[in-house]
Amino acid sequence: MHLSSRHVPARVLVLGLVLLLGLAYCSVVDKVALPRYVPSAETRALGHPTFAEVREAERLLPQHRAPGRWALGGKGKRGRYVYFPWEAWGTGWNNVFQEQLLNTHLAFRADRGYVFGDYIARDHPPFSDTLPNGTRSHLHIPMGAFTSGPTGGGAWGGREKGRPRGISRAWWDVVCKGRKTVLSAPEMNRELAIGPETSGADRMVRWGAKLKDMEAECVEVVDGTPFDYPFIITDKPASIWDWPASYGASLTLTAFRWSALVTRALIRNHALFAPSLPTHLRPSLPWHWHLRLLGPPDLGSTAAPLPLSAVPPLTITAPPLTGLLALHVRRGDYQEHCPNLVAAAVPYNTWNALPALPDRRSPHSEMHAHCFPGVTQILAKIESVLKTERKFKVERVYIATNGDADFISQLTERLKTTFAVPVASSRDMRLTPEEEAVGQAVDMAVLTAAEVFIGNGWSSLTSNVVQLRLAGGRPAARCRFW
Repeated sequence: MHLSSRHVPARVLVLGLVLLLGLAYCSVVDKVALPRYVPSAETRALGHPTFAEVREAERLLPQHRAPGRWALGGKGKRGRYVYFPWEAWGTGWNNVFQEQLLNTHLAFRADRGYVFGDYIARDHPPFSDTLPNGTRSHLHIPMGAFTSGPTGGGAWGGREKGRPRGISRAWWDVVCKGRKTVLSAPEMNRELAIGPETSGADRMVRWGAKLKDMEAECVEVVDGTPFDYPFIITDKPASIWDWPASYGASLTLTAFRWSALVTRALIRNHALFAPSLPTHLRPSLPWHWHLRLLGPPDLGSTAAPLPLSAVPPLTITAPPLTGLLALHVRRGDYQEHCPNLVAAAVPYNTWNALPALPDRRSPHSEMHAHCFPGVTQILAKIESVLKTERKFKVERVYIATNGDADFISQLTERLKTTFAVPVASSRDMRLTPEEEAVGQAVDMAVLTAAEVFIGNGWSSLTSNVVQLRLAGGRPAARCRFW
């Protein structure tokens, strides 16, 4: 007897859909040339997170197929790529990420795919990096643990125009083996008449034109990079933001997405910064159907987290979290670092110096007011901001901080007393080991999404939050500094 589809139990339909997706997955896997990731003996010995789901997702990126449209650069063309093995290492992740985002935009201007690798942390408490025999083995974090945007091999927001997507270092070693053209960064700077006084915009335009005009498909830049750390910490990058370099409106930023790993942490911890789970953070289909049909929605725990395949990565253009005031309160090493920054009149970090921002670096900055504010200074700044943002009503406060427990407790209680709203901080986040390894990015995703943000002008974390907020359409007037 024929059984119509309307009589098929919902669970059977769900299982059938899952089976079809599984078959499709297998057909994709068969086309992938890269081997599966196997954790090293050192990673296993130290108990480092392996990021197994993230690494498998990177392996299965469409441009990592052989053959494949994205692997060939679109329309049957061979791929064109640029690799910067001398990008910053050993500094904080946000310093490294500033350079990586600029290099992604440079690659886009040159019609090349950006080659991304792991972030290698110099040290990353609480993860040990010293083996029993005394040798060090650093924690390796894949790019896909931070972002699923163009810098991590993601799409250019549907506006690729034939440009190849970014590729992993592992795929670079496959497709560019034996056909790399090596450029020396210092020699290229001399050829392009780039010196210490050259503006950031000129640097971006000249390097972009050079790399675009080269016939070589695989270009490796050594002995430095176009946007190295000494350049980034000056006031030169600001000119890259607008035309002719147009970084602020670039697809590198406007198509930026946080990783599924970061977004999963936000879903589980949403009560810290939102009264209910925002629509754009809900688990994706068919996982959400499965939850509704087979039981109540389960947002996962640290012991049994959601699979990353069920998580829609958060975009920076998503609606702001209404009523959320987000604070970046840098402590820790800044207690010793701030006096030096203030005494040496160091300018605000990179994008914190953009002219559109309302708070400027004062030549007579007071350390405790602007670099290392205490509870009293923090409350005074918030009150000052609220006087200028009269349409904003504080409904919740989130504090991204590396401060100690006593300081955070004192600040939290004062904020609760002053504003009579829920207050949460980084210490309240419930994270898996993988999410903890990218805990800064989890905090930054909240800071980026907040309606109003106040941060530290000297901080590269604040600087990256500012550039993502502005690129995502947040008003400059709602990006403030202590």
